[in-house]
Amino acid sequence: MDSTAYNYSTGIATNNTGGNSISGASSNNRVILNVGGVRHETYKSTLKKIPATRLSRLTEALANYDPLLNEYFFDRHPAVFAQVLNYYRTGKLHYPVDVCGPLFEEELQFWGLDSNQVRRLYILFVLYGLRGAQLEQNNSVF
Repeated sequence: MDSTAYNYSTGIATNNTGGNSISGASSNNRVILNVGGVRHETYKSTLKKIPATRLSRLTEALANYDPLLNEYFFDRHPAVFAQVLNYYRTGKLHYPVDVCGPLFEEELQFWGLDSNQVRRLYILFVLYGLRGAQLEQNNSVF
């Protein structure tokens, strides 16, 4: 008989074999990502949509996983990460209007996104000089 014990204070479910699974409820596969002090919640399946990236390889064994809070902490730019997570969800990468190109590129590289896509996006903004309202209207390239 299978049994699962759920610790509501930590958000960790323990099955009868002693293994842990990350979840907000025992089987929903939610993941909490604290990026620069901003908490984001998503599903493991969302993070698996783009393979071979930092987010697709999350495990509880990583040093940045806090079992007491049941979250991963990354000391990175939270506004850029919101766009990164949205890219996993929608397949469209948006350029935040309040972030410079080199910082945006550095953050995307940290998360392991395809550098060719990053460079294409950055080159479009440099070549065409999209700024302000134009950028807000045209900030989705992919």
